[in-house]
Amino acid sequence: MRRWILSLSVLATVGCLAAAEGPPSASPETAPAIEHAKLNTADASPVDPGHVEVEFGTSTIWARHAWDSDGDLHQRGLAREQAMGLAVTVGVVESVDVSACLDYLWLRDDDYGAATTNDDLGDLGIGGRYRFYTNEQYGVDAAWISGFTAPTGSRGNEVELGTSQEFWSWDNSLVIEKDWTRWTMNAEVGWSQPFGERRGDDRGTLIANLAAGYQVLAWLQPEVELNGCREFTAGGDDESSVAVTAGLVMPLNDCLRLNLGIQQGVWGENADQATSAMLAVKVGF
Repeated sequence: MRRWILSLSVLATVGCLAAAEGPPSASPETAPAIEHAKLNTADASPVDPGHVEVEFGTSTIWARHAWDSDGDLHQRGLAREQAMGLAVTVGVVESVDVSACLDYLWLRDDDYGAATTNDDLGDLGIGGRYRFYTNEQYGVDAAWISGFTAPTGSRGNEVELGTSQEFWSWDNSLVIEKDWTRWTMNAEVGWSQPFGERRGDDRGTLIANLAAGYQVLAWLQPEVELNGCREFTAGGDDESSVAVTAGLVMPLNDCLRLNLGIQQGVWGENADQATSAMLAVKVGF
């Protein structure tokens, strides 16, 4: 699986680079076109009808500390998750696209007990994005993103960690983006609703993300994000976390974009203080 994804990524990247003369450059008299994509905050810009985007991504998340229910930080054994994934997005009609994504995971958790490792496929995500509002005069777009997560990963047991959330969920987000001359901002609020008999004590997850980027060059946009998450449970021990993301969004040419960044947890309750590094290559056709 890992070799297959890496091979596809290399071939697609080389093909795109060969098809283009180099990174686009803006005229001195005009500001460069703004890229709306961010690392951990969704955007409201669907893929054009008849076009396809394929994203190859990899990330590593690790933690050696965790917050308790009072928000105090304590040391814990190493927890690590490495992921390599593939996502495909297809433009259906104007302002609407559909997507599917799937990861392969390598897990380790020294505090989990006898079962400390595992590697397997993760859960399958399928969904669609509908841009229901656009105002070119003020540079504002709004979209609704909805989809389902199917528990295709492995369940945890006494021998191995699980790579699945183990239940179905219905995932929804409202996304608003606003452009200025070179500045761009994305805001996202989302809710994931678990359902089915295997959801256990899980009652839903609320996310809130805010991202801002500055288009320095046509092929370079540094960006920062504030990412919040709260997982509600029937037992009352809800997990909350706030993290900061910093990265680079690089639309190198018309069909190739590179995303690179790091995220650091800065506050939480009943949650790990996680650090993550991310790299993604997106190819458009």
